[in-house]
Amino acid sequence: MVKWLLSAVVAAWHLAGMGALASELTPTERAWLDAALPVLSFAQEQALPLDIIVQPQPTPGETPLGMAFVSGRCKLVLSMRGNPEAQATLDRIEHGLRGPVVEAIAAHELAHCWRHLQNHWGTLPGSVKVSSHLDQVPADVADILRDMWRTRREEGYADLVGLAWTQQHHPELYAQVHAWNVQLRAEQVLDTGPHDTRVWVRLASDMGRFTAADSMFERVGPLWLAGLLADR
Repeated sequence: MVKWLLSAVVAAWHLAGMGALASELTPTERAWLDAALPVLSFAQEQALPLDIIVQPQPTPGETPLGMAFVSGRCKLVLSMRGNPEAQATLDRIEHGLRGPVVEAIAAHELAHCWRHLQNHWGTLPGSVKVSSHLDQVPADVADILRDMWRTRREEGYADLVGLAWTQQHHPELYAQVHAWNVQLRAEQVLDTGPHDTRVWVRLASDMGRFTAADSMFERVGPLWLAGLLADR
C-alpha cells in the first residue's frame, strides 16, 4: 500500500533536478517520503499547489526537508544527497516514532506553504503590535534583526501546526512528539534567533490547548497569538 501511494504521489507531483522517477530515489529519500505520505496525501486532497523537488547535487549542511514558494506554488525541497544529516535525523528518532515525527516535520513545512498561499507570511494579527528598540542600531543591522524575528514567528507558527497535526492524527503519541520538539529546540545558537521557537513549543505542552477548528492551520491561532504576546 505504501509503495503504491508513493508511486501515486510521485506521479502526481513534479520531481525536479534530474527528473527522477520513484525508482531513482535514494533509500533515505524514500524513507522520508514514505513517512510523510499522510501529510502529502492531505495536501493533495486540499488541492494545494505543491511540487516535490529532489535536489540531485550534494547538499551537505542543508535542512533535509524544506519549503520554498515560487510563482504561486509551494516547493517541498528534499536536500538529502551527500547530506549525512538526512539519515542522521531519521536515526535519532526513537523507535516507533519515525512516522509521527516525520509527519509533524512535513506538516511544519506545509504550514509555511499555507501562510504564503494566504499572503500572510511575515505578517502579524492586527491586534498584535511588536515593540522593538531597533532605532538604536544601524539600519542594516535593524533590517537583519527584523528578518530574523519575522522568520522566528513563522517557525513558531509552523511548529504549532506540526503539533496540531499530531494532535489530530496521533493523539496517543502527542507527548512523545512534543518531547521531540522540545529536545530539537532546546539548544539555540542565539536566543530569539530565527529557529528559537521555545516559547510556542512550551505553550503547546498540553494538546488540549489547541482549538477545535477543523483545519490544523486554524487550530493553532490562539496559541500562536499567546506566544507572540509573550514574546514582545
